[in-house]
Amino acid sequence: MSGKKLKFMIGGLVVVLAVGTLVYFAIKGNMVYYYTVEELTAKGPSQNVRVAGDLVNGTLEKGGVGEPIRFEIYDKNAPDRTLFIKYTGAVPDTFKDDPANPVEVVVEGDYLNDGSFDANFLLAKCPSKYEKALDEKSAQSSASGQ
Repeated sequence: MSGKKLKFMIGGLVVVLAVGTLVYFAIKGNMVYYYTVEELTAKGPSQNVRVAGDLVNGTLEKGGVGEPIRFEIYDKNAPDRTLFIKYTGAVPDTFKDDPANPVEVVVEGDYLNDGSFDANFLLAKCPSKYEKALDEKSAQSSASGQ
């Protein structure tokens, strides 16, 4: 092998390794994982974590403008384990205390020493409501197409 080819191959290898390293750290930094209520309570106090659970009906307490809302979530696999959440910020429209349509909640923030969770991000999912509407729309489309 000539010296030029060897230098070219080493340079190419360095570039490939650099790009691979950048891609790895970009993906690793953006990976989203959340704990269940049971996993988080077993882990103990933590900062900047995500936790998912279902809203405990009847626990939603709305504050005034600029004041936090408070509520509890539970884990479907361990319904006796609940987590008290305090959140200040914009509340999604799908976040409602409706026993007929349970709300799945994902919050991000800090799990404190006192056993409560101080959230700075709130995501409310209500798939059952939208799945029903989609199923009804699909059924109407297929019925009218026959």
